[in-house]
Amino acid sequence: MALLPALLSAYAPPAAAAPLRAPEANLVLLEVRLGNQLLSDAVTGYEIGRDVYLPLGEMARLLTLAIRVTPGEGRASGYILNEERAFSLDVPGRVADIAGRHEELDRAQFKLLSDDIYVASKLMARWLPVDLDLDMSSLALKVKPREQLPIQARLARRERGSLPGMPGGYADPGYPRLSTPYRLVDTPFIDQTIGLATTSVGGRRQTEAAYTAYLTTDLAGMEAALYASRNRHDPDAGLRLTLGRHDPDAGLLGPLRARTALFGSVPVPGVANVSASSPTGNGAVLSNRPLNQPTSFDRHTLQGALPPGWDVELYYNDALVGFQQSRGDGKYSFEDQPLAYGPNEFRLVFHGPLGQLRVERQSFLLEQSAVPRGALYYDLAAHRDRFGHQRALAQFEWGASDWLNATGGWQRLALPDGVQRGYANLGLRSYWKGMIATVDAVHGDDGGKLAQLGLKTRLGQVSLSASRATLDRFSSEFFSPSADPVKTRDELRAEGVVAPGGSSFYPLALQVRHDRLASGTRNIDLQGRIAAYRDGIALSNTLRWQSLGGHDMADGLFQVSRRVAGIGLTGQLQYLIAPDAGLGSAALTADYYLNDGYMLNLGLTRAFHERETRLAGALNKSLGTYGLGVNAFYTNRRDYGLGVQFFMAMGWEPRAMRMTMDAQPMANMGAASVRVFLDKNLDGVMDEADEPIGGAGITVNGASYLARTNAAGLATLARLPAHQHTDIAVDPNSLDDPQWQPRTPGVRIVPRPGKVSSIDFPVGVTGEVDGTTYLYANGARRAIGDLRLEVVDSRRKVVASAVSAADGYYVITGIFPGEYFLRVQPEQLKRLGLTDTGMHVITIGKEGTVLNGRDLDVRAEDGA
Repeated sequence: MALLPALLSAYAPPAAAAPLRAPEANLVLLEVRLGNQLLSDAVTGYEIGRDVYLPLGEMARLLTLAIRVTPGEGRASGYILNEERAFSLDVPGRVADIAGRHEELDRAQFKLLSDDIYVASKLMARWLPVDLDLDMSSLALKVKPREQLPIQARLARRERGSLPGMPGGYADPGYPRLSTPYRLVDTPFIDQTIGLATTSVGGRRQTEAAYTAYLTTDLAGMEAALYASRNRHDPDAGLRLTLGRHDPDAGLLGPLRARTALFGSVPVPGVANVSASSPTGNGAVLSNRPLNQPTSFDRHTLQGALPPGWDVELYYNDALVGFQQSRGDGKYSFEDQPLAYGPNEFRLVFHGPLGQLRVERQSFLLEQSAVPRGALYYDLAAHRDRFGHQRALAQFEWGASDWLNATGGWQRLALPDGVQRGYANLGLRSYWKGMIATVDAVHGDDGGKLAQLGLKTRLGQVSLSASRATLDRFSSEFFSPSADPVKTRDELRAEGVVAPGGSSFYPLALQVRHDRLASGTRNIDLQGRIAAYRDGIALSNTLRWQSLGGHDMADGLFQVSRRVAGIGLTGQLQYLIAPDAGLGSAALTADYYLNDGYMLNLGLTRAFHERETRLAGALNKSLGTYGLGVNAFYTNRRDYGLGVQFFMAMGWEPRAMRMTMDAQPMANMGAASVRVFLDKNLDGVMDEADEPIGGAGITVNGASYLARTNAAGLATLARLPAHQHTDIAVDPNSLDDPQWQPRTPGVRIVPRPGKVSSIDFPVGVTGEVDGTTYLYANGARRAIGDLRLEVVDSRRKVVASAVSAADGYYVITGIFPGEYFLRVQPEQLKRLGLTDTGMHVITIGKEGTVLNGRDLDVRAEDGA
């Protein structure tokens, strides 16, 4: 059975982040959700002991609570929901007042940093009207209000259409694009592992050393990724080089408008009913398919770098569906994961051998992945796969209309018997009224044919997929050549979540495949999965039953995890049902934090058929600059092993001219060096006349990253997602002087692996203007409100604006030095039938000018 090897390979204790030694040692970035609304995908927390410390100011901002934090003083004030429930916090004085209740504080429940006041999550949940459900396995924080929050009312209004925009989503601010030039040669980022191990198995003792490195950098004006490994068992294993470029804006190769152009070690996508994706091989790939869409219509392949000693779990819609350990080529690959109608949420959870934890997320709505009308997507790829066979394909998708896509292409590959075979395919995709209907046909060069009809839709919380394929002497990687070939294949898949209420939810999945062979024999494959999560306990049970020519086989896998008194427990049991009932294997693992950042892992596994029991343990310490661990195992057969592993990620920070080192991998992620300075001479360039600004807060994609500049005005943003649009800005509220404003509100970059993007934010001293707006009508002059005032430059570009209050008073702030015109918005004047009496010329000096009493008059067109 396929389940047994996966279980036996997973006996190593699960990893988790190490306790805090320096602020960066166990920093975690949390995804924060309120119901189905994503509030932020990057809130910084610190895992310390048995709790996670959360930023009070940032959480108050996300939940729209009127609490203002002064980090430098360790104080906060405001109110919760209404002014009768006043809130006051004084950490140095160790007191808090919440709704008139005086409370003495335990200083250990707070961490004062330069950007915010970090409060233990359990204490924060007691203060605020919310329950905080922390899932460290997925780095997710679920907010469950006990009372209605202001943000909930706002989201409800948006859903009713009273406010524009997508509720809970990130709105593109329209920042200018800042490119990061490619270089001929650059300093690489390196993830490297050194291991030394000695084992005694079956009386045979051996000692081995191993070294692996994953490097990313710019080379010859392209992205370069090199994986190299060396060990005694496989002397020439693991030398893999990839060169090329990615561009989410389709700016590669001129008229081809490609988004991906790679050569070297590259993957080749699969084609439905013909071939699975081939994860690696020497060749080339060219594609203009959007980087944030599935790799094919109803399948998605997830792959990437996986350092030695790491493992990765794949979750699909909150259910565990896959597990892989590091392998010789330094990659992981989950090929051709099926997609359902509706949401498809993938979560990759990476566990490092020294306690590291990293989470990546990808999300798709299948019904929104249609090719736009008139657009043509293409995939061209060829390589020599791991078996030495040539593979090549050319696939195309065309948006024939708003509701119809056409597909077609060609592929050539070697079947398991080594025979090269070519295939041509055509298809249609119809998107109509909550359904996707598909028609596909494949013709092999040996005369074999396949035709398939499919339907995808959604009923309530359940996604349904159904298909029927008819075959005529057709063979491929999915249909092996046989004396009794498949004539028809029927498949049904249901995927959904049952949520009876409260904190309980149950992800469900059922898949049935029925094959009818030429002889009339029927083969049936049935797979089902149910998962549950309640009160901190995660459960999952997977069953598989097969009937092949009348022979029945069935097995199952049960998994459970729970954290009790600071100990993380995980158990799994693989069992056999048919033809003989019995236990296959069992595993129990535990992890526990010790003092000074040490973590202890223990694991016990039993393979019942082999009658082997194995006890494994590890003691790890993950520091801010490197990771180091010792592990051992012993079996009831007197086999044993002992190993030591050292890990270090290294990268060069060009602006600070220093090498950065970390215990977390960084080579497959991007980074940015942000500099904020007071631009005194208004030239936009940091020079001797300017001053660095420390303590400036940097935001990423609208969410506070909680990185602040140091005394030199520099901040480093590490582990930015590669090949994705990323908006970076300075939070004006974090600047010391209220008259300081960034001259550029923000920039959009596309981070790439092994590269630090340099970003400058010049800050200027701004001025302001105030006055009153008046209306002349019927021979009288009176103040008038709700007029939109604009400050425009010599090119009539609006640089600042405001709306006058009911009494006519207005104030416009944030005006950079220069000469401007102050006016009432012309479009509003025309709409209201008013005329103005002229514009004001205003001048803002370099030191910031405050202009008072600049009144503006308007007249009614029919007035005197």
